[in-house]
Amino acid sequence: MSLFKNKIAVAVAIILAIIYCYSEADGKGDFYIFLSAADDLSKHINIFETTYVDGFHYYYSVFFGLLLKPFVGLPFVLVKTLWLIFNLSLLAHLFYLLMNADFIKSLPQKRQNIFFIVIFLFSARFAKDNIHHSQVTILILWCCIYGLYKVLRGSPVKGALILALGINIKLLPVVFVPYLFYRGYFKAGCFVIGFYLLLLFLPSVFIGHEYNMSLLKTWFHLINPTNQIHVLDVDERSFHGLSTLLSTLLVKDVPDIYALPLKRNIADVSLNTLSIILTSFRLLLVAMTLYFTGLSFWKKARSQWQSCVEVSYVLLIIPLIFPHQQPYAFLFVIPAVCCICYYMTTAAVSKNLFRCIVSLMVVIFLSFSLKFILGAFNNYYDHYKILTYGALLLIPLLAWIWKGSKNNLRFIS
Repeated sequence: MSLFKNKIAVAVAIILAIIYCYSEADGKGDFYIFLSAADDLSKHINIFETTYVDGFHYYYSVFFGLLLKPFVGLPFVLVKTLWLIFNLSLLAHLFYLLMNADFIKSLPQKRQNIFFIVIFLFSARFAKDNIHHSQVTILILWCCIYGLYKVLRGSPVKGALILALGINIKLLPVVFVPYLFYRGYFKAGCFVIGFYLLLLFLPSVFIGHEYNMSLLKTWFHLINPTNQIHVLDVDERSFHGLSTLLSTLLVKDVPDIYALPLKRNIADVSLNTLSIILTSFRLLLVAMTLYFTGLSFWKKARSQWQSCVEVSYVLLIIPLIFPHQQPYAFLFVIPAVCCICYYMTTAAVSKNLFRCIVSLMVVIFLSFSLKFILGAFNNYYDHYKILTYGALLLIPLLAWIWKGSKNNLRFIS
């Protein structure tokens, strides 16, 4: 029996999820920063210059702050619990969409259940981090996937609005705007841009145009990826991604006050050289998108499988190429894990190759989940950025399964 069709299992899961969210609502978390910024909008305070809790900035949009304003003043534990339940609901919806994809439904029921359990294990650490920190990553990932889902299913306006909301709240989904144009979804791409601009200036109606423009100017400066703080991206030990990894590898005395007294750099370059290398790596990862899409400009993907692989790669590189990424942002890599696991479940490969791929996936899983398994050494995992290495390992694996699936009618029909 499907796990999603077992009503008793679903009911028990919902009850446990509500209890879990209520228990995690104890404490401020990032949601306190969101609500504090929303409250400051009423006082015409510059929410992007002000810091909250222990000196943390509010990095999200003015519109997102406005959405939260009606909840300011309500019991914080109640509002935070509802926020966490909302996020878990979105995550459950993503799993529902995954299990109802045509290529997943073609699997025997037992394999579907095993597939679901494996993906759950891979994503558990990131899901827990997002709930524990009351972050927006689940919402942004949902906007990416469900927005594209609606566009590809023939609802460009609804899909564009969802994508634009995600871009407005946090810039990460902006990488899908050129993807839409590349794949010939011109109407959806134009609607995304239009809705994004609308959401950018809509707060002017409620807080005044001059105040909104002042906030937008400060916000764009704060999130500018060329700022030195985003090149030497080491303000917190838990940062991951290309900017953090390359900084720790290529700068000897990187200004990381949380660094352990253990060598990790292999070179010592200037900040200007580091910036050039970082930009080159980012451009390389972006250019690799063409490996998955091919040079088929303005043409739709040949199959649902191809769309899934393409979108999974774009999602995979998002936490790598953007600065200031915490571990919870790596929930974006899970769709790539899904593609690799599905291919290994269905494709005919030699035993030795199968064992090799499974071994690599175990290494990747450990890089993601050692915090759970052996949490006493968390500082070492963060010091050497093993999470970033795990995400980078997914790239050649995803490229390999895409090469294999292109030659298999099962995947392209």
